[in-house]
Amino acid sequence: MGDNAGTIICEYCEHEVSADSDFCPYCGFLLEEAGRATCSTHPLDAAIGVCIICQRLLCESCSEICEDRIFCSKHQDVLVEDEWALVFESTDVAEAELVKSVLESAGHHVQGRGFGSIGYVWDGGGESALSRSLLGQPARLYVPIPEFLRATETLEDWRSAAPN
Repeated sequence: MGDNAGTIICEYCEHEVSADSDFCPYCGFLLEEAGRATCSTHPLDAAIGVCIICQRLLCESCSEICEDRIFCSKHQDVLVEDEWALVFESTDVAEAELVKSVLESAGHHVQGRGFGSIGYVWDGGGESALSRSLLGQPARLYVPIPEFLRATETLEDWRSAAPN
């Protein structure tokens, strides 16, 4: 049992999870208390968990386990750090700031990383998009994992509405 009333500890990743959850939102593995569930693609196979991005039920053969988290094949390349999923990155900080404002105005919780100064001027560069890209220092925007799909839709809608 977890430390707080109404929580349990996930047997797989040891994160605290609400006792009424069917799966661990951190790692995607089904909780024993949920009972048996079947794979969305292979209804005769038992599901082991859900994709932490789309929450599709996955059997062992459908699941992609990356850093102890379950993903479907469509979302296996989504970069996840803690409980945040990377939704946008750019070496252009101004572009990243604009995208951040678009996401926030649509109601998303956004965490920016890499927006600060790169700290120094080096031979042939400085505080510019070019020098940031040459140093491999993109500005990154993350949203909570459950918001990832809606955030990507927000950005697709915004891009499609933008004049060329």
